[in-house]
Amino acid sequence: MKNLTIADQKVFFNSSEVMKDIKDNSIDLIITSPPYWNLKDYGNKNQIGDSTYQEYLDRMQTVWNECFRVARDGAVMVININSRRHQKKFYPIAFDIANNMQNWNFWDHVIWYIPNALPQPNHYIERLLDNKYESCLVFIKGDAESYTFNKQRVPQKYATADPRAEKKNPKGRCIGNILRIPAYRPPNIKEQGYHVAAYPEELAAFFIETYTNPKDKVLDPFLGSGTTLKVSRVMGRKGFGYEINSDFSPLIKKRIEEEWEVPDWKNVDILHSATMETGAKKTRKSHFNKPNEDKQKKLI
Repeated sequence: MKNLTIADQKVFFNSSEVMKDIKDNSIDLIITSPPYWNLKDYGNKNQIGDSTYQEYLDRMQTVWNECFRVARDGAVMVININSRRHQKKFYPIAFDIANNMQNWNFWDHVIWYIPNALPQPNHYIERLLDNKYESCLVFIKGDAESYTFNKQRVPQKYATADPRAEKKNPKGRCIGNILRIPAYRPPNIKEQGYHVAAYPEELAAFFIETYTNPKDKVLDPFLGSGTTLKVSRVMGRKGFGYEINSDFSPLIKKRIEEEWEVPDWKNVDILHSATMETGAKKTRKSHFNKPNEDKQKKLI
């Protein structure tokens, strides 16, 4: 399958276990949402995840080692992953990835809070709390003083509640390590042929803004629908992505070329966004509207 080049974004249809197209020490940020273990079919017989749990972790480590090779000193790697229950056993995948990690330094743990997360399956619905978050594991290559860090701030929503002026940063309040972002949800995704595990642009945008500068190089070793490179293009970064399933090529091309605007960071801040419009009403959902729905809106 022919690779894709769209603006400054390059897509390689191959396994990220060997990323021969990327030079050593060249990438500034790796951000990805890797395959689930033993849960989803990504449409390729060589996909990671259709195996024993240990083999899954081992093959993932092969990818993380390749990411380390191509990352420059001071680079950051962000892994968005959720836990898994299988045959009544709990698999803390994020913890196991962190514990098994080689070479990289585990630096931070950011929570993606998902207000519209689905309830537990029927078997667990009255036995477990609903899972409302996923982990974003942050790793660094090299020492803790050399990586790029642009701290995201928002206006202080309750600025008058604390009378101590010395406690108020003139640049605003830090968003913190809990991001409130609604997840994409079917049926509209499935009906329109969208990827089975697309993650929201806001999540990628937050980390790209925080850990890179314009013209930096961003890599997603599990590109999927192309969200990371779409955001990379809009934000003026050079993007590289690996996707093992070449059938996603038309979707990825369309996705990267989609119009999109970098969000107001208040939309992901847990205090500000809790009292704003729901995610389903926000503009990023507009491209999921069915054609007949768009026509009806024009007639109104």
